[in-house]
Amino acid sequence: MEFAPSLFSTRASAGRRTYFFDVKSAKNAKPFLKITQSEINGEEKKKSYLNVFDSEITDFSSALNEAVQFIQSSK
Repeated sequence: MEFAPSLFSTRASAGRRTYFFDVKSAKNAKPFLKITQSEINGEEKKKSYLNVFDSEITDFSSALNEAVQFIQSSK
């Protein structure tokens, strides 16, 4: 899936970290979300990946929204 075509891409920068949100097409033609965290620490560059598949996206989105609402309400 590393070379899956991108259907949509956006990014968010946060200091030394950049988050990439890519919607890609799996081999079965179903879309999935690939979240990449890229971090630069001196000359070292680290990347972490998270794939969220079509069958999981609703539960993932709900849990993420709950976490964001909790953080925002605790400010």
